[in-house]
Amino acid sequence: MKRSTKITLSVIALIGLALYMAYRWIACIDMGGTGQYKPDFCYNKPNWFERLQAKRETMNNIEEIKRNLEFTCVREQRPPLSEETQQLYNYALHRDLNHMWPGERGDGFWDNLLPYYRIAAANGDYKANVRLQFILSDGWTQVPEIEAEIEVHQLNKLLQKQLPATAYYLLKGYIEDGYGVSAPPDSELAFLRKAADMGSRDAQFVLAEKVAWIDHEETHEFRLELMRKLYRCASEQGQGDASKWLGINLSGLGRHQEAVAAFYQGVKNGNSQAALWLADGFEGLELNLTPDAERARRYNIISDYLSNYDFMSPKVPDLDEIVPLPPAPLPEWDGKIAFQRWVEGKEPPKPSDELMKKLADQAKLDVKTGLPLAEPTQPEAAKAYSAHPVSSNPPQKPQTLSWRQKFKNLLS
Repeated sequence: MKRSTKITLSVIALIGLALYMAYRWIACIDMGGTGQYKPDFCYNKPNWFERLQAKRETMNNIEEIKRNLEFTCVREQRPPLSEETQQLYNYALHRDLNHMWPGERGDGFWDNLLPYYRIAAANGDYKANVRLQFILSDGWTQVPEIEAEIEVHQLNKLLQKQLPATAYYLLKGYIEDGYGVSAPPDSELAFLRKAADMGSRDAQFVLAEKVAWIDHEETHEFRLELMRKLYRCASEQGQGDASKWLGINLSGLGRHQEAVAAFYQGVKNGNSQAALWLADGFEGLELNLTPDAERARRYNIISDYLSNYDFMSPKVPDLDEIVPLPPAPLPEWDGKIAFQRWVEGKEPPKPSDELMKKLADQAKLDVKTGLPLAEPTQPEAAKAYSAHPVSSNPPQKPQTLSWRQKFKNLLS
């Protein structure tokens, strides 16, 4: 190629480049007015290196989120219960539950049961402890509000030695409701996560709900799997709502066999809707089950009872003896679950005076009231939580606690 030709082509290329740069400059001038169109190149955009760096940072953030959310299933271990304290607990509970429907808060009935619950709880009966916290904090007795509040926190401090995860979850609820304890603002999630990691089934269920609703698309699938893991862990410990929602989620994924197992566990855990799902399943409406009219009928009966008597928190541990899953044959059934027979049956024998005195003396309690023989002063009682002290100006007690904190589910 001649030298003159090369020069000509170079000049043309330079002119073209100059025209292109001039076009870009003119196109991006703001001429004022409305409706002016500007090409994409007029706006500052990250170059390829900046985009790569941003992608790496996003991936690192996602991995950090996953690490922070990762969960290992821990099951809270329940210590053995004394036959002697269970005599007190069962006697009080039978009367307690049978009065829940006709009774009213503060009618005086529950005050007569306090010595039984108090003496049993002081001797290490965690079921009596949890039930006593409920009837005191929810206003069923005539115990003055401040005194009830102090006693509840003393009970929960005692519960920490037996069921630390449950006690931590209840403490979280008291903080949320402003019930005599305080914590830094917005710390409820930290308390919830701590209780779940320690093994609280209720905390695991609530945490699963919160994890599922985090607004973060990049971790969507990871969080759904984590939600199922939390549901499963809580379900295996007796949390009925966790069983139900695990079953619903698995059913939506077409994992029908797993869903049936989750609902079955949910019925054992006392969830009426889990029973209804299985009833619909055996009617041929859900879960890819072979229709079975008798199984559907039995699940409907169970569902109705669990729903109608939800305030008693019934469970169905005897489900295998009533309506086992196929291919197991159906046994004879009188139409009642074991819990129902117990509640409707003869009242357990009243604990003897000798047993009451023995257990009261062991715990240094007044046998007539179940209270300590030497009453603690209010400042001493207020030291139940050194890390989260009772406020010097405790907030007014709510009429009723939030539904999650009524902890109706009796520990089983």
